[in-house]
Order: sequence, then structure tokens, then C-alpha cells
Amino acid sequence: MKRLFQYLKTRPLALISVCVLIILYLFMIFAEFISPYTPTRTFEEDTFHPSNIELSAKGLVAREYRVLNPITWRYAKVKGSEFHHKIRFFVKGEEYRLFGLIPLSRHLFGTLPEPKTGEVYPVFLFGADNLGRDLFSRMVYGSRISLTIGFVASAISLVLAILLGGIAGYYGGKTDWAIMRFSEFFMLIPGLYLILFLRSLLNSKMDSGTSYMIITVILSLVGWPGTARTLRGMVHSIKREEFVLDAGLEGIPSTVIIFAHIIPQITSLLIVSTTLAIPGFIMSETTLSYLGLGIADPAVSWGSLINRDISTLSNLKNFPWLLTPVWLLLAVTLAFNFLGDALRDYFDPYHVIFPAWKKKRAFPAKGGAGFPWFRANCAPLLHSAAPLSHSATADAATPIPNAANRKSVQGIPDAFLSVQNLRVSFTVLRGSSHTIIQSVRGVSFQMNRGEILGIVGESGSGKSVTTTAIPALHPSNATVEGKIFFDGVELTSLSQKEMRSYRGKKIGLIFQEPGRSFDPLQNIGSVFFETFRNSQPEISRGEADKKAVALLDEVGLPDPKSRLKNYPHQFSGGQLQRISIALSLAQGCQLLIADEPTTALDVTIQAQIVSLLSNLRKTRNLSIIFISHNIDLVAGLCDNIIVMYGGLIMEKGSSEEIMRHAKHPYTQALLASSPKFGSHYSKEKLVSIPGRVTDPAHPEPGCPFAPRCTFAKEECRSKDCKMVHCYKMEEGISGRHRKSVL
Repeated sequence: MKRLFQYLKTRPLALISVCVLIILYLFMIFAEFISPYTPTRTFEEDTFHPSNIELSAKGLVAREYRVLNPITWRYAKVKGSEFHHKIRFFVKGEEYRLFGLIPLSRHLFGTLPEPKTGEVYPVFLFGADNLGRDLFSRMVYGSRISLTIGFVASAISLVLAILLGGIAGYYGGKTDWAIMRFSEFFMLIPGLYLILFLRSLLNSKMDSGTSYMIITVILSLVGWPGTARTLRGMVHSIKREEFVLDAGLEGIPSTVIIFAHIIPQITSLLIVSTTLAIPGFIMSETTLSYLGLGIADPAVSWGSLINRDISTLSNLKNFPWLLTPVWLLLAVTLAFNFLGDALRDYFDPYHVIFPAWKKKRAFPAKGGAGFPWFRANCAPLLHSAAPLSHSATADAATPIPNAANRKSVQGIPDAFLSVQNLRVSFTVLRGSSHTIIQSVRGVSFQMNRGEILGIVGESGSGKSVTTTAIPALHPSNATVEGKIFFDGVELTSLSQKEMRSYRGKKIGLIFQEPGRSFDPLQNIGSVFFETFRNSQPEISRGEADKKAVALLDEVGLPDPKSRLKNYPHQFSGGQLQRISIALSLAQGCQLLIADEPTTALDVTIQAQIVSLLSNLRKTRNLSIIFISHNIDLVAGLCDNIIVMYGGLIMEKGSSEEIMRHAKHPYTQALLASSPKFGSHYSKEKLVSIPGRVTDPAHPEPGCPFAPRCTFAKEECRSKDCKMVHCYKMEEGISGRHRKSVL
């Protein structure tokens, strides 16, 4: 906001628009002081009087006119300086109460009474109407109703649009259906006809105040559906972003998520909608008043001025100054439009703010690949890249189960993490029937404290679904079976409130696209502050910044202190990944799940991230689950490797065993399809695994890799297959013969 005026100076039309609107609203507020007369004051002998202000030797004067023809109301100037009435400022006139409270009699300008007769010669800045009423005074008073109706109707309409559109987009389902059908009822009927119909049902003899309120309510009720439908679509899209899902996992109320985290992302749309709606509602009121269904005497609005003064084309030809309210309406409409365009660009976080900076700074292009279905529904773990509300701090007080409540892992005394017979399935609607997606079908493994465990496999093999089951991050349509023990505690028996004591504080998770886990309107310092406050509600911003700088320095981010004020779009992918790791460490996580953290990075940055994770394992005794498609990368980092395919574990063992003596044909196929150092496309083609990945909705009864495996036998396709045939293969297939499995 401090730079708003600086920005407006680069947009001349927007700056002029601001000045015009400020002047109009000042006129509206101080109407009694600015207008020389009340809107009902008549000068009977000055019907259709033209403007009489001139600049003469005496200065600014009101010149006298005489009527030549009282039928056509032709006027002629009276010659002679004695017929010039000097216009003075802050002159005494009719008494009034400023703001309805302060009694005053001073007006901005006017003429002094004649010494002999005491009469006051009228000043007509824009001329007079058919009853000799000053058009300028009536326009100033009329701005009160027209501009107020525009703002009040826009405010009511915008609140309805945000409330109903936000609820429909966020909750979806039957709520979405009901609200959208309700909005379509208003949209199917032409707006003007609906306004006329509703207005005609009301008493035409109501007073001006009641008429004013009724018109405002009618306009606001008719104007919300279009904006609500647009907001619904945007909210429906934004609610799938990771930072919004994170906030939901923290237990933040839905209302707070909608208004604190989602609505700010569409501020630019709201600004444009509002700036377009205000002149639109003013024009609607003008239309009603022009048709005789709007503001009635003695009240005055711009619409009523047009209705009463522009009654025939001959009026416009003979008295063109009566068209002044129309030009005023046009000026207001253009001013709001130009200002809205400027504010949209200024507040939109995805646009360049200052045009003059384009040559000095290069902003990263907006983009990003899509996520698989389950990752769009499973939020990243609360390394708190998402914003947290104050209500989230209550969860920090949730006690972690004590030793008395801990369930020991029978037969695995030293296991830090143990997953036993894990099965995860999703119920999804395909066409008109529900389908069960069996993503994980009985996975078991364990890892020790300080160990790095690698999980490899093709897309859709169940790697991410397996690891996101550890902190219970699956959506409501997921069914999870089996047991998960973490540091002796059975996580699958904990409630959501108890799980929040582990998410972020004990278990952290980072994804391959860290930019999607950050709120684009929140700088990095604020993200760290919210993260620290989640576990330490009493922490100050200064203390949080010091801790954040230390963590960022630990993960190797250059100049961390000055970068706390930067926003996510000002960092590269590798830097954001480092920040995500630092946020995971902020609350002292013991297990870090890295879900393909290097996939979207170049080779050099990949090596840096892998080196960083390896160092953190040594310095913090951090346990890490590293998920990747690159089996060579995993082997160089991890102690043990799990190979998954079709929701099952094909093979597991130490990195050396997997790389040197792979037993299962699928593992051998992965190794064969991995490019080796020194290979060249001109000598040999890169080998790929034939066929396609198994469909989790219709999994194979036996080994899921059997349809693609050249060594498959009948026993591999049976329900009783335990993949013993694969493991009996003598020492596997040597490296030089691995291609034969394809």
C-alpha cells in the first residue's frame, strides 16, 4: 500500500480517475457546503436559464440575462458592467446542518445580496432546469443517492457472492448444486425485466427514504449470481492447492480457510468486479429513475435528473446543458474502470507490479505441472508451508501419548518405523458406478532411526500413497487397513487431533513441486513465524526470524536474513526445496518423507539436495524416506531400497544387494532401463519396459508385473503366487544380460 501512489503515477489514466472519484465523493459528503442552493430552491423567472458565469474585469462574475421569449425560453445577455454580480467564496446563504449536526450558513461560492433590495442574484454554474432550479446544486445533492446506491448495492452483492460462491466452491456436492441452481434462477431472467417486475410490486407512493432502501436491496439481490459463479470456480480450483489443504489438516475452521487463505488469492478478481459493479448499479438506478420507478420528488438522483430534464429531443437541442448528468455518469463509469484495471494489476500476485521494473528485474514465468489424483487430494505434511491461524496453536498443546500408552512393536525392538500389511484403497465415481482403486495391497517394511530408506518404482506403483498413510493424510474416500508404528506408537489408532501432534513436529514431508505448498501472498518470514508459533504460541516475530535464519543457513540458502521478506515466486525451485526442508526441521521432525524432491530440478541442484539430505542425516540423526524414479540416485543415497509395483513390494534389500544382485525381473528391468555413464545413443538405444502399468482398479491376481515379464509362468498369474519363482532365479541376471528380461 505504501507504493500504491508511486504505482499510480505510472498509470496516468488511473491517477486521473482517482482524482475524479475523490472530488465526486468530497462533493457528496459536503453537498450542503459546496452547492450554493438546496435542490428544491426555485427561481421562477429563470426557467431553463443558461450558465451565467463569466470572467470579466471584476473577476469571476454572474452575468444577468433577460428572457426574450417566455415560450421558447430564449435568453439574451444584458450589457453593462453594472449587471455583473461578483462571485465570492465562503459567502453566507441558506442555513443548513453539516453532517446533520453542525449548524452553518456558509457556502463555497455565491453572490452577495443587493444593498437596496436585499435580493440575491442566482449563480447558475451549469444552468437551470424547467422549474428554475440550479442544475449544479441538484447534481451535487443527487450524487449522494446515486454514488451511495452504487457502493451499498455493490457491497451487499459482493458479500453475497463471496459467501455463497465461496461455500459452493469449498464444500461442493449438494451444497454446490443447490446454490448454483438458485443463482441460475436469477441469471435466466433478464436483469432489467426482473428489476422492473420487483419494483412494480411495491407501493409507488412510498417516501424517498423507503424507495431508496428498496431500490438498493433489489439491485444487490439481482447482481450477485454472476460474480458468485465465477468465485465458485476459482475457489473450487484453489482449495486443491497444498497450502489450503495444509490449513485444513491443522484443524483451522472452514470459514477461516475460505476468507483468510482462499479469498485473498482472488483479490484482483474481486477488485475488478467491484469497480465494474459500482457504475453498473448506478446505471441501473438511473434506468429505474428514468422509467419513473426510481427516486421520486423531493429526493433527487442523477437518474431522476435525466428523467425530468431530458424529456424531449427539442429540450436537448435548445438546452444542451441538461445533458450534463449524462456526461457525469460517463465520467464516473470510466473512472471506476480505469482505476479497477490499475488496482487489479497492482494487487495480483501473479503480475509484474511496476511496469518500470521490467527492464531491471526478470520475473520467473508462471507454470507448474499437474499432480496425480491422490496428490491433489492429499496435502503435504505440515512442515507448515501453509499459513496457520491462531486457532491452530491450540493443537500444539495436544500431548503426545506418553510411555504408558505406547504400544510396543512385538518382535521388532529396535524398529523406529514399522509398517505392517498396509492396504490403501480409494472409492471413486467412474461414470454412474463407484470403483475401488486398490493403490496399496499389503505392504510391510521397517526402518531404524537414522536410516535412509529409498522407495523406487514407476508412476502409479503406490509409493506416495504408502508414505502419506504414515501421517494419515489420505482423503475421506480412502480406506486404510494395517498397522503403522512410529517410535513405538501405533499411529493408525490415533485420532486426527492426536495425529496433529506428529504432523510437522515428528514427521515432515516435502514434494517435488515445493512452490505449490506456499501461499503466494505470504513471504517466507511469515511462513516460518506461523510454523514456530504452531509449537510455541508465545514466540515473538524477532525470535522466529532468528531461528529461521539459522535453519536457512543450515540448509545452505544464501543470505538467509535478507530473504525472509521475499515471496515464493522470488526463489528458484532448488531454493524452495531447501526452504521446505528447513520448515520440516523447524519443529524438530525426526522422520522426513521426501516424495520425489529432485524430479523437477536440474542435475546440479539434484546433487546439492541429495548432499544436503545426507548431511542432515549425519548432523541431526534424521531418518529419511526418499522416493524417486531414479534407482541409481536412490542407491547412492540410501541404506536400503524398496522396489514397488502395482501396490506391492517386488523386492527389498540393501542398496548394494539391489544394485549388484537384483532378483525380481521388475528390479532388473528398472536397472536395465536406467541410462549408464558412458553410454551413447549412437551405439545403443535406451531400453524401456514394454507394456503399460497395471490398472489398480483391476489388479492382477498374482504378480502384477507378470503381463510385462518375459520370465512369467502360470504360477505367476495365480492367486497363490508369492513371487518365489522370481527369487529362485540363480543369483538374478548379471548386468550384461539384464536387457534380456525386456
